[in-house]
Amino acid sequence: MHTALSKASVEHMDRLVAWFIPHQAALDERTLSASRMFVYICLINAVFSLVYVFTSLAIGFAVGALLMSAGIVFLFIALFYFRASGKLRPSVNWYMANVVFVAVMGCSFFSGGLHSPVLPWFTLIPVAAVLLLGYGVDALVWFLVCVAISVGYGVASLLGYQFPLLYQQEYTTAFNMVCTGGLVSVLFLFALTFDHISSAAVQEVLDSRKTLEHLARAQERTAERGRILRNMHDGVGAHISSAMRQLQMEGTGHVIARNEVLQTLRDGLDHLKLSIDAIHLAPGDVTALLANMRYRMGPRFAGMGIELQWDVDLLPVCENLDASAMSELQFMLFEALSNVLQHAKAHVLRVEGHAPEGTGQVFVRLIDDGCGFDPTSSTRNGLATMRERALAIKAQLRITSVPGNTVVEIQLAV
Repeated sequence: MHTALSKASVEHMDRLVAWFIPHQAALDERTLSASRMFVYICLINAVFSLVYVFTSLAIGFAVGALLMSAGIVFLFIALFYFRASGKLRPSVNWYMANVVFVAVMGCSFFSGGLHSPVLPWFTLIPVAAVLLLGYGVDALVWFLVCVAISVGYGVASLLGYQFPLLYQQEYTTAFNMVCTGGLVSVLFLFALTFDHISSAAVQEVLDSRKTLEHLARAQERTAERGRILRNMHDGVGAHISSAMRQLQMEGTGHVIARNEVLQTLRDGLDHLKLSIDAIHLAPGDVTALLANMRYRMGPRFAGMGIELQWDVDLLPVCENLDASAMSELQFMLFEALSNVLQHAKAHVLRVEGHAPEGTGQVFVRLIDDGCGFDPTSSTRNGLATMRERALAIKAQLRITSVPGNTVVEIQLAV
């Protein structure tokens, strides 16, 4: 019950403070926190200034009551000026000048100078300046002003100057108790306010971070879905479309070999299996990717009478290849292997994977002894798509081809 009441009180205070802060959405976190602190400090000071006014009237300190009343007026002028203009620094400096010269210096001068119970309230000035303005020229100036006034009071006392005591002396103890207790209470409330605002700022940062993480995860899921859909469209979808066109041509009088349709459908099925396998591949593990393709595609090469030679080392992890990049690399390799199966008329395909020491590179090569083709053609055998994917993962793709020796080389950074 007590906790609920305290929380409700803090929420009411936060709403009151928020009313004085203009255009909160446009302020950065540091300025917003300083603005909240400024309003809180003004409201805390207003409450204790009222207590001081009533205390001054009770002990016959009319000058003190008048000065503190003027201080309250100037304090709210600073608050409403800040609400209207949004200018924090001028508002804070106005508030500081009011506290220094009207409230503390004015009241202390007429209640004993260096011996006044009001004088310790000068300690509030540097604290408030740093809380509101941070460490800088303004805070340093107000610190020096407070020190100078205190030193001035001391020098004046040493020179024999008698500061006026314009309150009834029989209330000295009570006056000291109110001033000292008020100072301790204000400092305590300043500390609580700073803790409250700091905690709120930290919570807002944590909430923002959670929101950003949630958005990042959502974007990753969206990108992953887009990548899968693209691969399905470019891979399985393209092969199914090709098979349908082949069957349609057969229906119009063109003779299409049954094996060609089966070959196209097998390519689509192989690509679907590889796309599913890619989901479980560790990022950057090119060795596992090549081994997986050998497992899936090996029987196809054997069935076509093509000897598959394997010369792949245990390759280092390529740090730049995330899940998406691994999928792009897999698609490039699948396209190159499919070209060998469908067009090369090769007898031997050699797969190499090496990472020469000191190069910081992984080289994957597919070498066949087929009929060859023109690698400068951008429309044949999916070369344009392969180049686009190589560019996307920042890989180097080199293709050379003459009859009896076609080399597809992919160079990856470790």
